[in-house]
Amino acid sequence: MSNIRAVVTELSETEASAVCSVLVTRLGGSYSRLLGINLAGMESEESFKWFVAAVLLGSPASIGSALSAYRAMESQGILETRDLAVVDHDTLVELLFLAGVKAYGGRIADTLRLAAQSLENEYDADINRLHFFAEDADDLARRIRILGRTVPWRAVDLFLREMRGVWEKARPRIAEHAILSAQRLGVVRSCGRNEAAEELRSLWERSNHGARTYADFEIALVRLGETFCDMWRCAACPMSKLCVSRRMAPVPRQEACGAAVRRTKE
Repeated sequence: MSNIRAVVTELSETEASAVCSVLVTRLGGSYSRLLGINLAGMESEESFKWFVAAVLLGSPASIGSALSAYRAMESQGILETRDLAVVDHDTLVELLFLAGVKAYGGRIADTLRLAAQSLENEYDADINRLHFFAEDADDLARRIRILGRTVPWRAVDLFLREMRGVWEKARPRIAEHAILSAQRLGVVRSCGRNEAAEELRSLWERSNHGARTYADFEIALVRLGETFCDMWRCAACPMSKLCVSRRMAPVPRQEACGAAVRRTKE
C-alpha cells in the first residue's frame, strides 16, 4: 500500500453531497424504481417482481434486453410466484428470446421457474417469508442463493442491494465498483470496504436528497464504477468534470484509476 499514489479527497461535505445528487441524476437510480416496482410498501408481490428483475439483470444478457424481458413477462402476467412456477419452459424461453435474451434464455428460464417453485414449496409462495425465517444477513443471502437450481451471486447481490432499507436483514457488502467510483469522485476517504460503506451511507443520510434513497445512490456508484472508472473511460464519463482524480495533475489519469482499483482489492 505504501507505494500507491492514492487520490486525496479535498471536497467539503457540502460539495460531496452535491456531487452525490448530481451522480444519481446523471447515472440514474434504482432499477426497481425504473420498472415501477414499489418496494417501499413491503408487499410480497412487489418484492418477488424485483427478484425476477434482479435475476434477469444479473444474467449475462445486456441491461436493455433484461429490462425488455421483464416488461414482456409483465405484459404476459407471469410475474406472480405461482404463475411463474407453472409456466411452460419453452414458452418462457421464447418470450425471453423475442425480448432480446437469446444466448442464455434456457438457463435464465430454468432459474426463474425453479426459484418460483422453491418459494411455493418452502415459503408458501411468499418471498417475504423467506426473509422472516432467515437468521441474519448471511443466512438471507444463502437462502436466496439456493432457491431452485442456484441463483447467481450477481443476481443475489443486485436483489439485496435494492432491498436494503426494506428488509431488515438485507445488508449486502458494498460493491467494489461503488468504492472505486466514490474514491475517484472524492466523496469517500476510507480504503476498507466496511469503513467506506459506513462513510458513504452517513454522507448520504446527512443531506436531503428528496425522494431518492441510499439504494439509488449506491447503484449509481456501481454503474459509474463498472461502466467508466474500471474501464478508464474518463473522457466519456458523465461525471468527468466533477472527478477529483482527473483534476490532480501530478497523477496521470490511468495511474489514478489503477490506484483506486488496487485499493479496493487490498
